Amino acid sequence: MTAKLKHLAIVSDQYTLLERFYQAMFGMKSSPDNPPAGAVVVSDGYVGLNINPRKGKAGRQAGLDHFGFEVEDVAALRNACQQANASTDVDKRPPNREAEYRVHDPDGNPIDLSQHGWPI
Repeated sequence: MTAKLKHLAIVSDQYTLLERFYQAMFGMKSSPDNPPAGAVVVSDGYVGLNINPRKGKAGRQAGLDHFGFEVEDVAALRNACQQANASTDVDKRPPNREAEYRVHDPDGNPIDLSQHGWPI
């Protein structure tokens, strides 16, 4: 099965500052779908960097939060993940999320999975 890395997500108290930093330093472009207040997404045209606010999340550390893959077939991936010792099942995500599914690797790192991809 082939998969494409589509996004990384970091958490920060200064998400709008980081948006401007990645624009200025690396030429990344902001998504036209960024909400007026909330997470922001910048992209190099291939991979999106989601910068999520840390506010109101007591105990949530700043830093890498999760990453996502666009996959051909989530159903086929379920058994493969179990056999590869994923620490969770491939679970359905809430309908207000871009990714349809999430699984955690053997170390517990969250991975978003989508068959339809993400806008970048």
